[in-house]
Amino acid sequence: MIRSASAAGGREELTLELAATAARLIAEDGCDYATAKRKAVQLVLGDAAGGRARLPENDLVESELRRYLRTFGGEHHAALLAELRTAALCLMEYLAPFNPHLVGAVLNGTATEHSVLHLHLFTDSAKDVEIFLLNEGVRFAVEQASEPAGALESIHLQVPRRLLTAKTFPLEAVLSVLSTDAVRVSSRFRSSDPSLSPIEQAGRASLPAVRTLLSVPGAGE
Repeated sequence: MIRSASAAGGREELTLELAATAARLIAEDGCDYATAKRKAVQLVLGDAAGGRARLPENDLVESELRRYLRTFGGEHHAALLAELRTAALCLMEYLAPFNPHLVGAVLNGTATEHSVLHLHLFTDSAKDVEIFLLNEGVRFAVEQASEPAGALESIHLQVPRRLLTAKTFPLEAVLSVLSTDAVRVSSRFRSSDPSLSPIEQAGRASLPAVRTLLSVPGAGE
């Protein structure tokens, strides 16, 4: 029994180390979660990984990423997050006819210089979004959406420079188009992390919610 408990503790320590390593790869190299976890196994265990490695859950990686950014990001990360959220607000105001909602790293506070803006648009016609962008002269690419469940399509674009501040770097955005009624379904990105505000915990933020988030002192921290 003691040996079993010791083994369990060792596995937990390994999983935590893998999560911390994956978090560093996301922050420094811009890896997505799946890639970061695979690389973490290679870095921590090398070719001896075998079946010993239990990949950490995304929630644990996100927690370690938030810890990493607090430790090493400091004021720089707070300023970056505020800038990205401001850019998200500008893009959401631009796309207001399609009921945009902010999701992902820019909302939950784990965004880095490598992050893209992720918006969910709730409208019954993806073609209306495409026509709007075409009329605005915005170049974009349409892909079949793999997530979230029920998405009509995924639109990838570079945020028009006219929507960004002079110092904001070129920024990409992914627009997931969902039906109007889908907004009634709770976001699967909801979090119970006590360090997050209620808006961040909701996992999806409307245009008024993002305005509120940016109006709160320290919202970018």
